[in-house]
Amino acid sequence: MTETDFETELNAEVTKRLSMMEDPSYAYPARMTKFDYALAGVLMAICLVVVEVATLTAGAM
Repeated sequence: MTETDFETELNAEVTKRLSMMEDPSYAYPARMTKFDYALAGVLMAICLVVVEVATLTAGAM
C-alpha cells in the first residue's frame, strides 16, 4: 500500500510536533479551571435551548 501525498505530509507534521512536545523546554498551555468548565456548560445549555426553540417554532409553520 502506498502513502498519498497527504499521508506523507501528515506523518511529517505529526513527527515534527511530537519532537517539539518532547523537548524539556516545551511550555504546555494552562489547564482549564472550574470557571472554564462552567462557562462551557452554560454555553452548551444555551445552544441546546436555542436549537429546541427553533425546532419547535419551525414545526408550527
